[in-house]
Amino acid sequence: MTSEQYAAVALSRVPAIGAKLYRTLIRQFGSARAALAAPSADLRAVEGIAAKTAAHFGGDQHYREADRVEQFARTHPLQILCFGEDAYPDALTAFESAPAVLYHYGQTDWSNPHPLAIIGTRKMSSYGGRQVERLVDPLQEMGALIISGLAYGIDITAHRRALRVGLPTVAVLGSGFEHIYPAAHRRTARQLAEQGGGLLSEYVPWQTPEREHFPARNRIVAMLAAMTVVVESSCSGGSLITAKMARDYGKPVGACPGRPGDPSTAGCNELIKSGRAHLIEAADDVTRLLKWGGTAQQAAQLKLFDLEVEEQEVVQQVPVGGSISIDELQRQLVRPPAALAGTLLMLEMKGILTALPGHRYRLAMA
Repeated sequence: MTSEQYAAVALSRVPAIGAKLYRTLIRQFGSARAALAAPSADLRAVEGIAAKTAAHFGGDQHYREADRVEQFARTHPLQILCFGEDAYPDALTAFESAPAVLYHYGQTDWSNPHPLAIIGTRKMSSYGGRQVERLVDPLQEMGALIISGLAYGIDITAHRRALRVGLPTVAVLGSGFEHIYPAAHRRTARQLAEQGGGLLSEYVPWQTPEREHFPARNRIVAMLAAMTVVVESSCSGGSLITAKMARDYGKPVGACPGRPGDPSTAGCNELIKSGRAHLIEAADDVTRLLKWGGTAQQAAQLKLFDLEVEEQEVVQQVPVGGSISIDELQRQLVRPPAALAGTLLMLEMKGILTALPGHRYRLAMA
């Protein structure tokens, strides 16, 4: 945990400092540390900062909470993702209401080009389970990232199906990591983090699950995904709130058609009839709408005949739907650093690889 991350956590814990005001302060003062150290008069001059809010900066509760987070991070594999840093998910940066600080446990590759949210009722039917399989299984080839909320029903089924077919999957929580909810899904939560995905929360580790946290959690699901698909929902289901959020963010929404007259799927049918969602029957509908086409690996393989042997060896090390660091390539291929850097540059120029922050590379789409 760096000093700036510590300051970011502390600033995010100042009472009345939400996501939008946090960004305003960063823009005004340049960093979280500078904002915390700013004189009260300067703080009150910032739009949105009232005298009462500025007075909170003089206390120490937010520093005590940052100390607790720092202590937790020393004994747990916790990654702190702060707005403005390279590790913060790019998909969230465009949204003013995205959390200022996120807590991540796992190996999620936020640059995955195929993030799909799958959500729905907690009271899933066998039909809903089959629909999840029809959505998830074909996406194995392109290494899609499956996003959901770890809840009963559709959510946990989507996570578990992704694990079964080898896809990375991330669960966005409505609580801190010390209070995984529901508790029955703790084992699956660990598997997510250990098998290429992870757990993500805007809540400090000791935060218990509260009713109002789950709609807030759902906005992050909608922001992260290229598309949100509602598999099974009644007309009053919480999934419809997430679908509305996705539409408000300018993201496409899909819904699986349900049985006529069945209340448990009436919400999906209404979304489709009203034009608020695309009709989704299988993964092909998703890939067509999002123009995902073929896989990145297939695109690269079509060009392999144009590559030198050294370039082919590099391409073969890059995981489907994931990324690899230059250090990992160095260990696996045992190449002189300058030679490897030259090969990577050529692969970028040929449109085979895409460079990512942190000296990482993934296969590019054709």
